[in-house]
Amino acid sequence: MIPDKADTTGVDAMSDDILWKRIGRIASQLIASQVALSRAFDQLLPRSFRVDGSKDFKRCVVPRYLRPGLVIFDVGGGARPCVDLETKRRLGLTVAGVDIDEQQLAKAPRGLYDRTIAADITTFGDQNAADIVVCKSTLEHVRGTEAAFATMARLLKPGGALLVFVPSRNALYARLNMLLPQRLKLRLLSAFMPNRADHLGFPATYDHCTPRDFRRFSARCGLQVEELRPYYISSYFSVLFPLYVLWRAWIIGYRLISREQAAESFALVARKPEPFRKRGTAISTAPLCAIKD
Repeated sequence: MIPDKADTTGVDAMSDDILWKRIGRIASQLIASQVALSRAFDQLLPRSFRVDGSKDFKRCVVPRYLRPGLVIFDVGGGARPCVDLETKRRLGLTVAGVDIDEQQLAKAPRGLYDRTIAADITTFGDQNAADIVVCKSTLEHVRGTEAAFATMARLLKPGGALLVFVPSRNALYARLNMLLPQRLKLRLLSAFMPNRADHLGFPATYDHCTPRDFRRFSARCGLQVEELRPYYISSYFSVLFPLYVLWRAWIIGYRLISREQAAESFALVARKPEPFRKRGTAISTAPLCAIKD
């Protein structure tokens, strides 16, 4: 009996599917082994080279500034805000979400945002509304970072704090990100970091995203920098251990020369001062920040 052509086509397709699944499993195991080697190598380095900036910001920096009853504006948090629902309820926080993408805001945990605002942060007009403005991994995607910074400064009430975490423009992965075509970047992320591709694949410009520039922005906006935490680790090269070792050697040397400018990412905490009032004069609530051309 001669096999039906449709049957043989189905068998071939099934065989190809099995083959690709096996290749995928082997590739995943290989990548996992490279990541494990990279993490083991990091244990040889001082702790300051091993602190994950994104986790440190969310777990350590932000919680230190939360107090009962505060009004918080989360800029760019979208579906992944910095404050969780349990913390919001426990402290009685009022949380407003500002994001250019309304669909991202809609994906946030139900009940977390008391107010959602689909707006461009470079032109958003509210002033003196927030006790805390928090912005995590957003400004690298903004064209006109200084304008966004000025908007966030104006959002703060007197005495309020701006908490920002951002990848640095000086990081090697940031330079590559700016050079590679977007389609190629998405393919590489899907291949090597499939679990993170959905929130790492947004186009990025890293406009003035350096510690030096953010200190300058703070001064122009009349904010007082309370803390700047540089972080010297990222995971992009960990999928290939020999490359990771070379990159780590580069980071160590770069830090010796440039200090915080060599950071892969950094967190900034800046506070809007309470207005100064002389006896018999009114308190000024005029915006502190002006953008210089």
